[in-house]
Amino acid sequence: MTVSEIYWMIMATVTQLRIVHDHEIIEPDVEVAIIGAGISGIGMAIYLKRAGIEDFTILERSDDIGGTWRDNTYPGVGVDIPAQAYQFSFELNPTWSRTFAKGHEVKAYLDHIVAKYEIKRHIQFNEYVRSRVFDESSNTWVLDLGDRSLRARFVISAIGAFVDPKPVNIDGLENFAGKVIHSASWDHKFSLERKRVSLIGTGASAVQILPEIANKCKSVHVYQRTPIWVGPKIDLVTPYYLRAIYKRYPDLQGIVRKFSARASEFVLIDFVVNYQKVKAISNFVTFLGRHVWYRTQVKDKALRDKLTPSYGIGCKRPSVSNSYLSTFNRDNVTLITSPISKVIETGVELENREVIESDVIVLATGFTLSSDPANYVKTPVKGRNGFDLANEYQNKRLRSYESVSIPKLPNHFMIFGPYGWTGGTWHSLVETAATHIVRVLKESQRRNAVFVEVKDEACDRWTEEMRRRIDSSLFFSNNCQSANSYYFDHHEDSPFLRPSSAKEAMKSARSFCLDDYVFETKPRR
Repeated sequence: MTVSEIYWMIMATVTQLRIVHDHEIIEPDVEVAIIGAGISGIGMAIYLKRAGIEDFTILERSDDIGGTWRDNTYPGVGVDIPAQAYQFSFELNPTWSRTFAKGHEVKAYLDHIVAKYEIKRHIQFNEYVRSRVFDESSNTWVLDLGDRSLRARFVISAIGAFVDPKPVNIDGLENFAGKVIHSASWDHKFSLERKRVSLIGTGASAVQILPEIANKCKSVHVYQRTPIWVGPKIDLVTPYYLRAIYKRYPDLQGIVRKFSARASEFVLIDFVVNYQKVKAISNFVTFLGRHVWYRTQVKDKALRDKLTPSYGIGCKRPSVSNSYLSTFNRDNVTLITSPISKVIETGVELENREVIESDVIVLATGFTLSSDPANYVKTPVKGRNGFDLANEYQNKRLRSYESVSIPKLPNHFMIFGPYGWTGGTWHSLVETAATHIVRVLKESQRRNAVFVEVKDEACDRWTEEMRRRIDSSLFFSNNCQSANSYYFDHHEDSPFLRPSSAKEAMKSARSFCLDDYVFETKPRR
């Protein structure tokens, strides 16, 4: 062997060693990246800190925290479940002003806990994650932030259930000569005084907006595609002395929180999941709604019939309001059930050729769900072995493990995944998911693992159990097919709700078998 051959053999060996070495020493910029600084991201961050995990960052696309409660500031915005339930169990707010808190109070609560738990220093604002790609050579995620990339060992998606306003599929909207306002980006500088308003949509936002604007507008035309159930709202002012008691005795408020959360869960979950067991109660409540409550709210029978759903309570998320239905009794408020043909320069043209002259169009048309494949076409999520989340959601029935993990997405977790909504409040959901995620992260630390992925078998087992339970739920009875509900996806499944109690879900988060995950200490080849 010549000297030259020996040299090149040595150099080739060194190169190979360097490649292997490089694969092993590629270090992430941060151990954990959380996407989103709303309730989910903030709650997850607190759980990480409480577990002693400080090497994390929160990537927030806006310039402030709060998510939904930052963006939605429309007239009348507030929670539609009791405020005592709408808070973290470890951080009770004794100063809620009323049963159903207004939006600005929720935002103030989130600002408070961000300051108290020193979360803000972990947040990178104005950072929009354009894609997430798993690098198999280093077992890290590469997040495209536009002008730069960020490499993280673990990624936690905290984007919430509702991601972006739905694209408005109405011909000619761009030709409208008046003002267009979306409920998620309200223009408070623009006055609706004496304006002719077209309010498109009858979901939760519209239920809160209509009573607030009807008394100042010249006219309001409300465009309804599908009627919704709107129940009474027992919204009382919280007396000063009760707030003082809560502040002095937080354990007492904790009991109130548990009671409120359980009551909300009964309405939102039990009526749906345990429908066969509570069928008589559910049917009786529906009867009261249709023949008692709606009759007391809407005088005209023909109008009342148009506002009354044909499906049972629970097929679509119900709303609460003491004034939405009765607002239709006003002379300046008109319900439109004819389909919209297009928007023209002067207003809205219906399919029957009638034109509703308008100065303002308010869009309360809802949001895309986090399970909508379009989200991941726009912001791709690429996992192991060519896995593409958009393709997965588009072409296959949705599945997950405990709503948190999906196979072929290693080192990746979701606060709200398929079959994710548990309990009666979002905060319970976040605490359950965060408990699960922290257990996995701590176990990966204990094993010195750089690769963590849920097993296919575990994912299929858990998902099949959820599907089995949901098959006997309200969703597949009581004329739910006519509800046009976001509870159902394009596979005709209903993967929005987790068919279990919050107590059961939390117990599972604390005790699921860690061997349902693969933990590896070396890079995969």
